[in-house]
Amino acid sequence: MSRPKRSQSLETRAIIIRTAKELFMQLGFRAVSTRQIADACGLTQPALYHHFSDKQTIYIEVLRSVCEETRGSLERIIERNTSVVEQLYEVAEYLIANHPEDLSRMFHDIRHELSAESQALVFRLWRGAYLLPIVGIFEQGRQSGQLRESTQFGIDANMSAGLLMGLISQSMASPIIGASPAAAAAAAAAAAPAASPQEGSPIKKNTKQLARMLVNVLLFGLSTAEPPSV
Repeated sequence: MSRPKRSQSLETRAIIIRTAKELFMQLGFRAVSTRQIADACGLTQPALYHHFSDKQTIYIEVLRSVCEETRGSLERIIERNTSVVEQLYEVAEYLIANHPEDLSRMFHDIRHELSAESQALVFRLWRGAYLLPIVGIFEQGRQSGQLRESTQFGIDANMSAGLLMGLISQSMASPIIGASPAAAAAAAAAAAPAASPQEGSPIKKNTKQLARMLVNVLLFGLSTAEPPSV
């Protein structure tokens, strides 16, 4: 394939993914057909199938694209901050600000519309994009002495990351609490807001305050007393 044709093919593929994401978020997996996606993109169905073999493949690619974007954003947050606490503040704020609007639909779609193989793939995408960057922050914090050793409370970096994710989900009234990791992946990969709030706006301020509150509860607790030895 020549370079111009390859570039055009990649651009068409990206348009399909963006369009499909909007339709899946609005209507749900089952209600969206490949014909709808093709029509919305200004393509014929055969042209759509040239890029993707079926609807489930498109859905997975939608989740993959969002996970890749999220991972890149979290990695940039981590790189520009040396303080573990500031890293956690900004990561929590990012995840809250980009929280999907309709988690119940995504939860249902992942559990009931995707094959077991696809669910496993979604979990791997979610783990790499959302969980592992946070695990790395907690590991770095313990290595640098900014956080307590896991032996003191028996909570390692993976559990700490899971607790933070749980607090974020709980704060957003998320149905993924107690759900399978694959369901959590669906929720995490659903959709970003149409426009980012401006710095200093009430929405931006509330998001920042909520993020800091959740991280503070996890890191510093609610009690004024010293933690008991275990």
